[in-house]
Amino acid sequence: MLLAGCGSGKPQLRRQDAAQLITLANAIAREAPCAQARDIRRLRARTTVLVSEQHVPAQLERQLVAGVNALNPPVCLPAVVTTTPTPTPNPPGHEKKKHDHGKHHGHGDDEQ
Repeated sequence: MLLAGCGSGKPQLRRQDAAQLITLANAIAREAPCAQARDIRRLRARTTVLVSEQHVPAQLERQLVAGVNALNPPVCLPAVVTTTPTPTPNPPGHEKKKHDHGKHHGHGDDEQ
C-alpha cells in the first residue's frame, strides 16, 4: 500500500501517520470479529482526522477513503457459554424405589 507522498507545499502523509494506518489494517486482517469491529472504527476515525487536517495528498485521498469505507465491521456478539447440567443421581422427591422381586408381583405400589 503506497501511503507516503512527496512534494513541496502540498499535503503530505507523514511516515508515522502511514505506519499507524498500516498497523491497524494489518491487525484487522488477523483479528477476531469483535477486535476487527473496534479497529475498523479506529481506522476510519484516524483516516477522517488525517483527511480533515489535510495530511493526505489529493491523489491518494479518494482511494484511501474508499478503501477504508469499504471495510464493513463484522457483527460482534457476546460469547455464549453453554453448560451441560450435571444430572443428580436421585433428585429430591424422586427417590428410586427398590423392588423386592420375591414379593408383590403385579400388584402395583401396594405395600404390606
